Amino acid sequence: MRPHHLLRRAGRRAGRRAGLRAGLLLGLLVAVAACPAGGGGPRGATALTPAGPTVALLDGAADLDGQPVGPLAAEQRATIAIVFASWCGACRDEIVVLDELRAAHPDVRLLGVNYRAHEEYDGRGDAAAVRAFVATHAPWLRVVPADEAMWGQLGRPPKVPTLYVFDRTGALARTFDRRHDPLPTRADLEAALAALP
Repeated sequence: MRPHHLLRRAGRRAGRRAGLRAGLLLGLLVAVAACPAGGGGPRGATALTPAGPTVALLDGAADLDGQPVGPLAAEQRATIAIVFASWCGACRDEIVVLDELRAAHPDVRLLGVNYRAHEEYDGRGDAAAVRAFVATHAPWLRVVPADEAMWGQLGRPPKVPTLYVFDRTGALARTFDRRHDPLPTRADLEAALAALP
């Protein structure tokens, strides 16, 4: 082979290798960007895409007493919703954290979400158990019983507690999902609130 043919062939091989490396790097960057626990925010906070649920889904619901939840009051700047079950020990622990946060932040609305399939899992609870739990551990917590449509819009979280932080406009800002994150501390929730616009 002539030398100029060898150079051309070597150039094509180098170009293919560079293209392969660039493709692998691009794929890695896309995978990291798509990872829900990837980057930013306080410990345990999982940033969600803007396509997540909005607080309007809770605002339009009725609470355990059949009363409409309604929108944020003028003096409130955020909503934190906790998905819980009456039999869940970690939920009780998180309710204590939310109670402390409530005392320090009266401008944050706190809502509970209870899904019947979670509540009745393995015969552990029922509607009466939810009411007893709230009366005993969180009489300040307004609870929304989630129907299938709401549950689907919340992403069908399989573990309790799961927490959602919504900003003043109703957009989902953070979620604390037990599949990926440890239970949020008060400091974690304070940091999530501080990061709101």
